[in-house]
Amino acid sequence: MAVLVLGLIAGFVVGLSFAGDGRIALPGSPAPAASPVPPVAPGASSTGTDAAPASPAAPSVAARTVDGPIDPQVVARMKRDGVLRVGVFGDSFGNGIWDALYRQLPKDDGFEVLKFAKEATGFTRYRVLDLEKRAREQLAAQPVDAVVISFGANDNQAVFADGHLHPLMSDGWKQVIGDRIDSYVTALRSTGAVVYWVGLPVMRDPQLDADMQAMDAFYEEHMRRLGVPFLDSRPLTLDAEGKYNAYLPDLKTGKPVLMRTGDGLHMIGVGYQRLTNSVANDLRRYAERARRAAGRPLPTPAPTATGAAR
Repeated sequence: MAVLVLGLIAGFVVGLSFAGDGRIALPGSPAPAASPVPPVAPGASSTGTDAAPASPAAPSVAARTVDGPIDPQVVARMKRDGVLRVGVFGDSFGNGIWDALYRQLPKDDGFEVLKFAKEATGFTRYRVLDLEKRAREQLAAQPVDAVVISFGANDNQAVFADGHLHPLMSDGWKQVIGDRIDSYVTALRSTGAVVYWVGLPVMRDPQLDADMQAMDAFYEEHMRRLGVPFLDSRPLTLDAEGKYNAYLPDLKTGKPVLMRTGDGLHMIGVGYQRLTNSVANDLRRYAERARRAAGRPLPTPAPTATGAAR
């Protein structure tokens, strides 16, 4: 029976991959059905025997999505110059997400996509770089109207905090990382921005993939409680057999196209664009609503060299 259930789940995921539409879990929507407990990373405790208590259930937070009320700060900035600024935060995956959105949301269409991501960072590495402090400093210098986040590639490890070492996915780990995420999202929302979290794709290495699945499940649940839309990237990065494959069908032609780098971890440009397509569409709709609220006309496409509209 278990094999049948897993087969049905795999078939559903593969179907989504061919549809080319990653699932965005919107705040307030029904929680997904419980899935099998992901494998426990080496050194982690499946029962949370860590000394720290489990994270308490966080109260629901009013979602700030592209279809909700637009923050007055965003409207004021839009009135000033008619530009919707999108800040991309994260690690090396964040850099890839930034590149994709930079191409999908061009300046000629009234967007400015800003890179705030930094490689080799994460919520387990605050002794090296405090992400919240850095984000507040960045936003003080450059406020944004929308935020896209992608973290986790560097966080499949224990975290040291308050004199204790908390194994990956233990109760103590979830408490520390959950608290940091709460404060981080609060900081990112300080300029009135809507916030998105882009999950991680399937990984080639089985143990790494198990770690990433466990962390993404934690992130998705946490984003739901924070009222942040979460994009599940896994369906977009599985092949027809529900497995890792560096080549995936092009959404337009259906022909296999290289989308992953040789490390089995990262993606190339077209791969990141595959992940951000739905977010980019949402942000275009958000920009239109913000312009209407600000009394700003839609941007006129820049003319080409021959004088024709692009």
